[in-house]
Amino acid sequence: MASRAPVRGEAEWGSAFDRYAPVGDGATPSRPRTDHNPFNRKEYLLSVVRRVTG
Repeated sequence: MASRAPVRGEAEWGSAFDRYAPVGDGATPSRPRTDHNPFNRKEYLLSVVRRVTG
């Protein structure tokens, strides 16, 4: 009898760490911030509570 396929989205996943590898040409990847800067406390807290000072 053949084994049954997983049902209701059940599945198994196996993985293991292989090695560290250098990133491309050695430059650290970066991207621009898409949210508010937590190091600017006043601006950040205002954005969190969604208020604007006037």
